[in-house]
Amino acid sequence: MSVAGLVPCLSNSMLNLRTSTNYNGVHTQFNCVLNYKNNGQNGIAGSEAWCSSNIDTNQFLVAGGEVPKTFMAVAIQGRGDADQWVTSYKIRYSLDNVSWSEYRNGAAINACTDRNTVQTHFFDAPIRARSIAIHPLSWQGHISMRCELYIKPLTTSVVQSGSNVYTGDNCALNTGSGKRTVSIPVQFPEEFAKVPKVALTFDQIDATDATNQTRIGVQAENVTNKGFNCVFYTWNQNKVYSLRADWVAVSNE
Repeated sequence: MSVAGLVPCLSNSMLNLRTSTNYNGVHTQFNCVLNYKNNGQNGIAGSEAWCSSNIDTNQFLVAGGEVPKTFMAVAIQGRGDADQWVTSYKIRYSLDNVSWSEYRNGAAINACTDRNTVQTHFFDAPIRARSIAIHPLSWQGHISMRCELYIKPLTTSVVQSGSNVYTGDNCALNTGSGKRTVSIPVQFPEEFAKVPKVALTFDQIDATDATNQTRIGVQAENVTNKGFNCVFYTWNQNKVYSLRADWVAVSNE
């Protein structure tokens, strides 16, 4: 599996970070992003990892925000400037920041065996949460860690709608037999960034048939980000004087 196509949260500053303890002011969550380097100035730029002050299984790094996200994977890396790394950890998460759940019932996930090799774990199923916490369970030398959390790309639903797509009175569906169509071009008020999905509903039907059956349909064809064709149709002996439809277009962008 690959993180290609996923969004790294920590390197993009998409989540707030808090830790249980910090070794000192230059060994904090600021230093926890994957591949963080201190440019050789350890005393100024800090350690190449978050390093806890206490050394026990009560330590953690928690990342969270107000908007729920769909977490797909977590990546762990050791401290770049010392032989210190987390060898196993567990994951906890919360959707409401009141009640918390343990991933795999708190089972240990294998992590690092050296300073710089990134160990990525893909969750068994996507985790929907506002906050997610990494709890080191075992370590080499010291609890020191660089990490990343990956989410699905965020999307926003863009909706446009319209009404009164009209065949006109005494349209072409009112003559002949067999399948007949009337195609009406519709232009979106604003161009979508992506091609949307279009749903259509009738709001006026004026039709007759010798067999007392009304055979009509409507569908969107040739949909682009600029518009579509609203195609009205009938078949057999049905006579349609006029049809009118409303539409809704939705795109996740």
